[in-house]
Amino acid sequence: MRTLRTSLLISAGIAALLTLLAASSRWLPQVNADPYSSHRFPAFGYILDNPYLTIAGAGTATNPTSTSGVSTAHVTWVFGTVSGTYTGCTVQAKTSFDGATFLNLGGAAAITVSSNAVNAWDIYQQAPVSTGVTTTTVSSTAAAGFGQLTEYAFACSAYGTSAPVTITGIYK
Repeated sequence: MRTLRTSLLISAGIAALLTLLAASSRWLPQVNADPYSSHRFPAFGYILDNPYLTIAGAGTATNPTSTSGVSTAHVTWVFGTVSGTYTGCTVQAKTSFDGATFLNLGGAAAITVSSNAVNAWDIYQQAPVSTGVTTTTVSSTAAAGFGQLTEYAFACSAYGTSAPVTITGIYK
């Protein structure tokens, strides 16, 4: 009787162990994801660009930032102590696919230029469709997505004396 009980106990233990091993070796269900999306983000997660400009009397542009593989930009322009009056000011994002020619990326963002003004906006690349192929309108002046370089062109209808600005660009 004792031998039978021991055998049953050992058999139950082995059955429980085999059940646990079988359950742990099962594959998790596959997730349906856009295969293109894995190529759109930099391997390290994001690119941070933090230039500083002093705008005085004329439009200017930032130095280009490498943005290969990104699809989103979170942009902030924070002005310091502004001297004079700046009116009708905009920032136009521009991107380049060849490193030389820059095309507009979206529309110009109207910004406020005054002491301690904070201007923040996002730029999103057009998302691909899940089936079929999307072809954008051919343009020699505008781009539908980020190229290898991105810069920002600043312009106003009237300029003051000095407008220092710290720019933060977070690209994903």
